[in-house]
Amino acid sequence: MKLTKNQQKLRFKILDKIYAKGPISRIDISNETGITPATVSEITGNMIQENLIHEIGEVIPEENKSGRKKILLGISPNHSFYIGTELSPKYISFCLTDNIGKIYKEKTIQLDNSNLEEILSEEFYINKLSSFIDSCTNYNPKGIGIALPGHFDEVNKSIITNNSFWKNFDITILLERFDLPIYFENNVKCMTLSERLFSFNGNDDNFIFFHVGRGMFCSYMYNGELYAKDNFLVGEIGHIVVHPNGELCECGKRGCLQTYGSEAWIIKKSQILFDNSETTYLKQLVSERNKITIETILKAYRLGDEGIIKILNSAINYLSITINNLSMMIDSSKIIIHGELFNEDLLKNLLEELLKQNINLLSKNIKQDILLKEYNNYNGALAAAALCVSKLLIKLD
Repeated sequence: MKLTKNQQKLRFKILDKIYAKGPISRIDISNETGITPATVSEITGNMIQENLIHEIGEVIPEENKSGRKKILLGISPNHSFYIGTELSPKYISFCLTDNIGKIYKEKTIQLDNSNLEEILSEEFYINKLSSFIDSCTNYNPKGIGIALPGHFDEVNKSIITNNSFWKNFDITILLERFDLPIYFENNVKCMTLSERLFSFNGNDDNFIFFHVGRGMFCSYMYNGELYAKDNFLVGEIGHIVVHPNGELCECGKRGCLQTYGSEAWIIKKSQILFDNSETTYLKQLVSERNKITIETILKAYRLGDEGIIKILNSAINYLSITINNLSMMIDSSKIIIHGELFNEDLLKNLLEELLKQNINLLSKNIKQDILLKEYNNYNGALAAAALCVSKLLIKLD
């Protein structure tokens, strides 16, 4: 049955609500979307026939225990499949997921960031992506999502970034070489979408996604939409000044957060330590300064390297100050923090301890949850698959 534009709009709105707040009843969908109960029943009935959603079970309403039971609806798995991939300075990753974010296939190719220009070319990436797509043909994937290490310029089909390598990486070739629909988005914005669509935690709250990688970026989900998605400056948290007379950042300002807390600068300071200290454990872990990675630094931290401890503790301190400031500036119920640094329990505990020191300014201050998301190489690829779901299944603009 062909739907009118208005019917399609209502369908997408209902499906989006089930993704974000499911399991959820028809009457609650109606109350939260403003769509009439009769229309909600008709549209959800059609989606059940398509095996897109299903009835999970009954619950007794808390507000009226003697009233009619509510039948909860949830998203059905295996309805459709999507390929997600992330371009990163450290690796390229691929995954095949279904429409609820369950990973069926995955692949990661580690990269040498110090030699990226010679390793990662457009043809290299296309060949690896083609090979992964070929391995997924039995699943009939509907589209490809690509999480980028920068912003996506919709007009010029390019990556907007200060990094010269990624700025010149020609993603238009991908559009010419593959028949499947391809969608591009900033990697952290993809991760924010993934949190909303694939968490299935029963709430659709406003939240912040704070990513600490080689650079730093902060994305904000507000009323079910990415906030200021067309303003690329919004979210550049790494360039908030935390030390007015601090170190000179590549942007030209002094004391930017990323000069203290980003992986790139932590590695840079660790390389200086490697050059100037005879007692650093880094020299036992690597033979050359250019081989120092975040993993190397975390190993030295566990060994008790005093120089590394000072570098990382300073980074965590400045991050905690920034996160505390965010909690007073942005209306959100939670802040999700993501980065390889926080796979180290000692750093995770230090951050949590510093955040606890945040003073409640008002007696009726609403508690904000701080969540540390486990880091792995597939989070970006999975998030790119969520981008596909948002574009092809829910059709979010």
